[in-house]
Amino acid sequence: MSLRNSIFCLMMLAAPAVASAQECRNWKAVALPSDRPSVQVDVSVLAGLLPVQPANPDSEYADDEIRALKEARDLLHRAGHPLPLGDIRGAWRVASYQVGRTGGYSYPYFAGHIDRTTCGYRFIKTRGSQRRSGVLLPMQENGRTLAFLGVATVNGNTSKPYGPTNRPMGQPMGLEGPSNSAGRLLRIGPDTLLMIMDADDEGFELYRLER
Repeated sequence: MSLRNSIFCLMMLAAPAVASAQECRNWKAVALPSDRPSVQVDVSVLAGLLPVQPANPDSEYADDEIRALKEARDLLHRAGHPLPLGDIRGAWRVASYQVGRTGGYSYPYFAGHIDRTTCGYRFIKTRGSQRRSGVLLPMQENGRTLAFLGVATVNGNTSKPYGPTNRPMGQPMGLEGPSNSAGRLLRIGPDTLLMIMDADDEGFELYRLER
């Protein structure tokens, strides 16, 4: 085989990889403009939203709310010093915290999974009545963080890709269809990841992922 033919064959073999790389879009090009602030929100700002006591300290669930708020604040503190992502593929246990200015609630661990894709990763929470699924894309400005762009669903409803045809981020999950969900993922411990999602002026949700 001539040198010219050898070079041509190598170029043809490399072409699919080059084409795939060119098809990968920056997370900002995928995210809706209204959702980008939720991906980049400052963790110290979120911690500042959380009260020490729930709005109704006499509620029968007050102790649970106080614990959820304390744990959420601790997770955000750890998120201020993220670790290298390392290998995040595989099965995870996923606990959730829904918190905000008036209080918060935590929910037990359910199954989740992260798979590698051509352009990043894909996350899915596979158990529990409230679930999320979507892509995890590199954030160019921070090699230790991945942007999450996905959807929130309830009761195992059929999921759809993130995008403008879904209900806007922050709307309650329901039978009307999936709502967009946006945030970011980072590592806060040797076996612990944190996803910060759907942040606005009133609250946000955290996923704590444990091996």
